[in-house]
Amino acid sequence: MVRIGVTGLMASGKSTVARRFEERGAIRIDGDALGWETLRLPKIRARIAEAFGSDVLGPDGAVDRARLGAVVFRDAGAMERLNAIVQPSLVAKVRERLAGADARTRSGADAAAGADVVVLDAALISTWGLERELDGIVEVTAPDALRIGRLESARGIARADAAARVQGQSLPPVGPAARLWRIENGGDEAALRADADRVWDEIARMAAGRRRP
Repeated sequence: MVRIGVTGLMASGKSTVARRFEERGAIRIDGDALGWETLRLPKIRARIAEAFGSDVLGPDGAVDRARLGAVVFRDAGAMERLNAIVQPSLVAKVRERLAGADARTRSGADAAAGADVVVLDAALISTWGLERELDGIVEVTAPDALRIGRLESARGIARADAAARVQGQSLPPVGPAARLWRIENGGDEAALRADADRVWDEIARMAAGRRRP
């Protein structure tokens, strides 16, 4: 099993790259989906409401990510408090899914071509310090103006809010990794997918080398 992390700031195009790897046969672990699962945990929801007030909850009692984001992306201290609440449980879920993907591969449950590669699609890989637990990292970058435009068009976020989110998100630099690829997303999706394919070819060769007796 080859474990690859795909990371980048919001709207950088990292998930486009990760989904392209999935199309080529990889198992993709969706960090954002795991984040949603974590926010639905009753103990996490209660602590968030205690820390940020009931206004960040929707009518059904679930965490409203838009309301919560409006708070934490404008206040670094609030973001730190949120991370302290959410990240330990989220990282545990990520490690559990990675272990599960390893087990499925060893059992032959995922026998398709490329399924001996698992891709962790997550912005927070460097925040979690998972670099040494992966066989390589793909870091996707894009200019702020492009990212703001993508948040507006793809997610329907008002420009001022999109700019606040982009300016309010920061990640630690990617730490030492066994292999590091960087992809610059200039806004052309076909070019981004082509760059992803070039990186995938190297990953596939890595996986093939692991399979050799």
